[in-house]
Amino acid sequence: MNYKLKHCFLLVILVVVFGLIASGQTIENYKKSLAILSKSQTAMGVNNNPILIAAKGTIYNLGHYETPEKTKELNLQETYGYFAKEKVAYLYSEMQNRGNTYKRASVSKFDSLYERGYYARELARGTSQDFNFETARALPTEILRLAYQNRKSLRYLGEQSPYHLISFSYSANQSTTLYINQQTHLLEKVETLGYSPIYGDVSFETVYKDFTDKNGLKIPSTRMDYESGKLERELTYSEPRFDLKPDTSNLKIKWVPEQFKKKLTEPVSTKEQFEFSAISPTLDLVKIISQNNKMLIAKFTDYIALFEVPQGIDLNLQLMDELKIRYPDRPLRYLFVTHHHPDHAGGIRAYATLPVTFVTTQGNKDYFDKLLITQHSVGSARLMNTEPIRMKMDFIPINGKKKFKDKANEVVGYEIGINTSHTNEHIAYYFPKSKILWTGDLLFFDQKETVYPAGARGKSIYDLIVAKKLVVDKIYTSWPLHGQKEFGTIAFLKKLTTP
Repeated sequence: MNYKLKHCFLLVILVVVFGLIASGQTIENYKKSLAILSKSQTAMGVNNNPILIAAKGTIYNLGHYETPEKTKELNLQETYGYFAKEKVAYLYSEMQNRGNTYKRASVSKFDSLYERGYYARELARGTSQDFNFETARALPTEILRLAYQNRKSLRYLGEQSPYHLISFSYSANQSTTLYINQQTHLLEKVETLGYSPIYGDVSFETVYKDFTDKNGLKIPSTRMDYESGKLERELTYSEPRFDLKPDTSNLKIKWVPEQFKKKLTEPVSTKEQFEFSAISPTLDLVKIISQNNKMLIAKFTDYIALFEVPQGIDLNLQLMDELKIRYPDRPLRYLFVTHHHPDHAGGIRAYATLPVTFVTTQGNKDYFDKLLITQHSVGSARLMNTEPIRMKMDFIPINGKKKFKDKANEVVGYEIGINTSHTNEHIAYYFPKSKILWTGDLLFFDQKETVYPAGARGKSIYDLIVAKKLVVDKIYTSWPLHGQKEFGTIAFLKKLTTP
């Protein structure tokens, strides 16, 4: 190998190695900063109920005075409102200057903002990004919430005794540094980079002091804001209130448009929509509106089984909550999947710490073992816990079958993957008592009964029914939800598979 070739080969190796190191540093750095943030949230308290808190003190106003950089102490009173479920933030402020009272009022809903400034006569409408940061910075528990909402941007910056320093970005060009006490895990300082048309690049700092416990939340007694090291305002907090709604009876916002005002009290839901319906005495169909997908619940004597677990950690966590309500005396004990594709099995991580048995095929074991230990903190609204994995696996033999039954119900899994042309391993589930066959996404029963050739997929199901002499009244698919009939029949399947 000549020198130039060796040199190029070495450069390629270095690029690959350092690329892998950088990638590892990114995820490890994120995990470390997230762990610090989580500890701080635990120490400070997390509250999703409404909070209204007032503060009063002094603003050191840099104005048009007799000498350069002279400031004047002005009395300031502010009220902050946080309504997490409605995605509403509120600020009302009164500033005293030369015998006059100047008022500012702002309210945001999601990404919309209505504001009237101290010296403004007109109502202004804008985006809420900077305002939401301003209000969040007023209360350390809220700035931690904002950091968690933007957790994908988290970075660990190092230590500066006695603090851990982590940063996050709440907008494309604005980074915020959090100073979290290494011993108490309390957030004691927030720092951002800003710009002054007079002083140029400046730093803005907010310092919180003398925390007290209020309703499980650590609330500072005092807050001080600094601009480039100079004290800009100092405020003392009053007792918070937790029993309010974001409406005109509690907030001074009569001037906002009526349509916007009505929306303020509406909760902002990010929940999935599930539709449950009984398709037999022992089987319930679950339609997932957002995913154009379906799942199946099988009711046994003292437990339930879930068929298909599509991707989406929050979707599956929400479904688990729903199952506990709908089937309070029957815990989830089994998960069955037809095959490994994400819209059928991508959500198993959500169930990893439950005492459930996951039924699949042996060839998919390594893949599912990998999914069970993945971290989903970036994409999930709920951090995955650190409990040990309790899920067990059971396997349907290739080209074979396995039966699961008790006095109330029975299901037989048939492995038919080699015949489907879809996946190497695929399971169809037959319920003898209900005479229902669950097939995954191998078939499509058009609403208009248009006959589309079903190919190897459809033939694999038809051949299974004939070969095993299954008595089937209804054939259900898990995908798609829209555009096809609720179920198919053997007679129609025969049309789809006849040359």
